[in-house]
Amino acid sequence: MITPLLNWLRHRSAVRELIGAMLLEGVPGGARWRYVWGSCLVFVFSLQLITGIMLMTAYSPSSSQAWNSVHAIQYKMDFGWLIRGLHHFGSQTMMVLIALHMLQVVIAGAHLPPRELNWWLGVGLLSLTLGLSLTGYLLPWDQKGYWATRVATNIAGTLPEIGGEVRQQAVGGPDYGNYTLTRFYALHVAILPLGMILLMIAHIYIFRRHGVTCKENQEGLVTNPDNEHSAGAEPFWPRQAFYDMLACMAVFGVMLGLVLYGFAHKIETPPREDGAEPGLYEQLARMGTQGKGAELDAAADRDTANYPARPEWYFLALFQLLKYFKGEYAIIGTVVIPNGAMLLLALLPLLGFGPLRKFGHFASILVLITLLVLTGLLTLQALDDDQPDGILWGIMKKNDEEAVKTAKKFQESVKEAEEKAKRACQLAMDGTPVEGGEYLMRNDPFTRGRELFQQKCGSCHNFTKQDKDLFDKSWTGGKTASDLGDFGRASWIRGLLENPMSDKYFGLIKVVERDADDKEVKDDKGKPNIVHGLTGMRGWRKGVDKRRDAKKIDAKIQDKDFDTIAEWLEYQAKTPKAERRNDKLIDAGQEAFTSDKNKCSTCHMIEARVKNDAGKFVWEKQGDVTAPDLTDWGSAAYIRGMIMNPAHKSRYADRNLMPAFRNIDGLGAEVLAEEFRDTHEKVRAKTFLPLTDIEREMIIRWITRDYRPIYGGAPIR
Repeated sequence: MITPLLNWLRHRSAVRELIGAMLLEGVPGGARWRYVWGSCLVFVFSLQLITGIMLMTAYSPSSSQAWNSVHAIQYKMDFGWLIRGLHHFGSQTMMVLIALHMLQVVIAGAHLPPRELNWWLGVGLLSLTLGLSLTGYLLPWDQKGYWATRVATNIAGTLPEIGGEVRQQAVGGPDYGNYTLTRFYALHVAILPLGMILLMIAHIYIFRRHGVTCKENQEGLVTNPDNEHSAGAEPFWPRQAFYDMLACMAVFGVMLGLVLYGFAHKIETPPREDGAEPGLYEQLARMGTQGKGAELDAAADRDTANYPARPEWYFLALFQLLKYFKGEYAIIGTVVIPNGAMLLLALLPLLGFGPLRKFGHFASILVLITLLVLTGLLTLQALDDDQPDGILWGIMKKNDEEAVKTAKKFQESVKEAEEKAKRACQLAMDGTPVEGGEYLMRNDPFTRGRELFQQKCGSCHNFTKQDKDLFDKSWTGGKTASDLGDFGRASWIRGLLENPMSDKYFGLIKVVERDADDKEVKDDKGKPNIVHGLTGMRGWRKGVDKRRDAKKIDAKIQDKDFDTIAEWLEYQAKTPKAERRNDKLIDAGQEAFTSDKNKCSTCHMIEARVKNDAGKFVWEKQGDVTAPDLTDWGSAAYIRGMIMNPAHKSRYADRNLMPAFRNIDGLGAEVLAEEFRDTHEKVRAKTFLPLTDIEREMIIRWITRDYRPIYGGAPIR
C-alpha cells in the first residue's frame, strides 16, 4: 500500500530526491552535538509561526480590543494559555539560541571566508529577531508593552535629522494609539516573518553549499550538489538528525516548563451554571486561571503616572546605556554604541582574509566574547539598580543611599503595578467595556477609588487599612479630620462613642476661635487662637460619665447598649430599608438610641420603624437636628450627601468645615440639587471643589468596600 503510493509520488514529484537531499547530506568530520543550534533555531522559529497563526485567529489588532482579546486567549480560550505561553517564551528562547549559535559559529571559524556571506545573513537574522521581539511586545497592548515601546520609539526619535520622522512613522502619528498597534502588527505578522523566512532559506542554502566547518572542511569545498561524501564524512541521517531532534525536544521541554511553571496572574472563576465541578479537560484547558502561561499586565493607559517601565531582559543592556549617556550625549547610548556593535559583528569575517585567517579567528572570538560579557554586565547592572539589596548574593550591593531609595521606590511601583494587573485580569472575567480594557481600571473603585481618596480627601482624612489581605498600607496623610478606614462598620461607631476626641475621630479638627461677633480671638502673642472644632461629642461623653456616677448606671450595661447601637447602625448602612428583616436588632438599636440614659436622640435624628394606628410598620423621623441626621448612616446615599452637601441642615449646617465636592453641570447633578441650593445660596465659591459623578461614586464605593466597576449612569441611591 505504501510502496505504490511512494512510487506514484516519485513519478509525479521530486519528493524522494528532496528527502534524500535533506537526510543524506554529508556531515564532514561526523555528527557532533555542537551542530544542533541551527536546527534548534529553525525548530523554534517554526513553532513561533504555528503558534502565531493560531493566536491570529483570536487576536484583534485594535487599541480598544487588543487587550480584551489577549485576555480572552489567556483565560477563556481552551488551551489559549498554552499557545500564548509557548509563543511568548519562544521569542525569548530564540534570543538565547541565536546568541549560542553565533558563538558556536565564531568558535568554529565558520564565519571566515568563504562563508562570510552566510555570516552576514546571520547578522541580518539577528536584527530581524530583535525586531520581531520588539514589535511583538506591544501587541497585547498592556502596560508593560506599551511603556517599553514608548521608550524604544523615543530612542528612534533621537536619530540626527531623521529621528522625528522615523518616530512618527513608527507611531503612526503624533501619539500612540490604533495606528501604532496596526503598524507593529503588520511588521510582526507579515513583513518581518517574511524577511526572516527568506533570509533563513538563503542561510540554509549557502550553509549546505559549504557544509559544516571542521578540520577537514575549512575551505567549505567538501559537499557538492551530487550529495557525495568525502572520506570521514557521515550522512546527516541518522546520527546527526537524532542529535538535532533530542536538542529540539530539550529546548521545547524548557519552554513548556516555563509555561507550566506559570507567570500569569491567578484569578477566581465563577462557578458553572449547572453547579457541577469542572472536568479534567476543562481544568487543563483553563489552566491560565491558575497562573499558568505568560504574564498579562493591565491594559495600556497613557494617563498612568510613574509606571515602572522596563524592557524585556535581552534589551536591558541598551536600557542601562541610557543611564550613562544623558542630554546631548544620549545619542551615543541610543545609536552609536548599539549600531557600532552590529557593524563590528558584520566586519568580523573581514579580519580573517588570506594569511590573517588565524588572527581573524582569534580576534573574532575575543570580540564576540567581549560583547557578550559587556552585555551581560550591563544587564546585571540594570537588574541590580532595581533591587534595594542588589543581586547575586550582594556581590553588587550598592552603598549609595539615594540609589537604595530609588530602588525601593521602583519595587513599590512594581508591586502596585502587579496588583493592578491582577485586578484587571480578574475584572475582565465579567466582561470589558467597549471603549477598551483601560476603562476597567479607570473606573475601578478598588484601585482608582483609593487614588481618588488620596487626591481629593487625603489632605484632611486618614484611611487605615481595613482588611490585611487586601490592603498593605494605610493612608496617613490626613491632618485635620477623622479617619475613614472603618467608616460604616460597628467598630468605627464603637470607637467614637468610647473616645470621640481621639485623633481617629474629632481630635484633629482644629478651628480659629471666634467671638459672638464672629471675629477671630487672639492669643497672648496676637496670633489666632486655635481650638478644637465639633466638640459636641466631647460634651456628650462627659455627660455620659457624669450620669453614670450620679445615677449609678451600670457601665457594663450601658457599654452593651453602645455595642447594640454600633451594630444597628452598621446593619442599616449595609441593608436597604426594604430588606431589613432583623427585627430584634432593629428594636434593640432604636431603643438604645432613644434611651434617656444614652442621650443620642437629644442631638441626632434617626428614621425609626414604628407601628401606625393601623398596626402596620412605617418609618418616621425621631430625635433632634442639632447634630447630623444618622438615617442610613454609613450607606452610599449617606456618604454621597456628605460629599455633595456637608453644610446641609441635616448634616453639619453652620458648623460645617468641609468643602462641597460636586459636578454641578454634569450627569447626576440633579441629585440633592434642591437642598444644595437651599443651603448654599450665600456660600463663598471657595467651598466648592470639582468632582465628577463617576469619581464621586468610586470614592464612595472605596469607603463602603463595594468594588464593582462604575461605567456611568445614575448613581445608586
